[in-house]
Amino acid sequence: MGRMLGAFDGDEIDRPDLNKCPDCGCFFAQDECPICGKVCPEEMRAGNRKPVKQKRNGSSGGSGRVVFVNWYHSWWFMALMLFIFPLIAIILLATSPYKKKHKIIAFIIAGLYLIISTFGIGNILGLIDRAFNSPVDTSLSKEEYIAACEETTPEAFYRSSAGYNGKFVSFTLTIKQKLVDSNGYYNNEEYTTYYICSAEDGAEYEILVRDCIQDGSVNFIIGDLITVYGEGAGNVTVYDMDYLPHTAPCINAAYVIQR
Repeated sequence: MGRMLGAFDGDEIDRPDLNKCPDCGCFFAQDECPICGKVCPEEMRAGNRKPVKQKRNGSSGGSGRVVFVNWYHSWWFMALMLFIFPLIAIILLATSPYKKKHKIIAFIIAGLYLIISTFGIGNILGLIDRAFNSPVDTSLSKEEYIAACEETTPEAFYRSSAGYNGKFVSFTLTIKQKLVDSNGYYNNEEYTTYYICSAEDGAEYEILVRDCIQDGSVNFIIGDLITVYGEGAGNVTVYDMDYLPHTAPCINAAYVIQR
């Protein structure tokens, strides 16, 4: 009788010094399998078989092996470190023994958390809103935009602001006051700058100019004479830093030329 070693197909061990039964996977020394009695074919004899390919730990080959994970690589600990020391959490995740797809998902979640915690959800939503819902048409070049604007007067715009809503218009104004929208400022969001302006001739009515300038930010000074190219926005109410309301016809200014 041959000696059965108890190793069968699917195990990650081999005995190259013994024959192997192609049916039951038993290793033995003589010509016939001691389990099923089959004569060992030439390709399964000692010295003729191909080496058994070893499986790596953590593979999905069904080897049944248990991979032990260090406590500092456990998901709960890395999640805790993400709130306390985000950089350490990322390093632990990168050096952990988990599968690549699981690491990628965890990296995406960690990255989103870091972005939101750093910039704030309000600022992020504000940037997305401005990118996809800009108050001015960003598809036109500066030359095309200015050419599309209909020249009018501040008085006509003030008297019929609803009629100019969404239309491309231009007129000349005088800067009276710079105003920061307090709603965005106090909510730690992307806040908007407005300029309270009057007509060039100094008439009493006021017009709000919303700063949506496309070719670089400009800090205007009280008394500056500017020609605004933009889109009518109807009557708008803006609250200043003292939370006092200012309601007036508004133009979303895409381009401004200082006179």
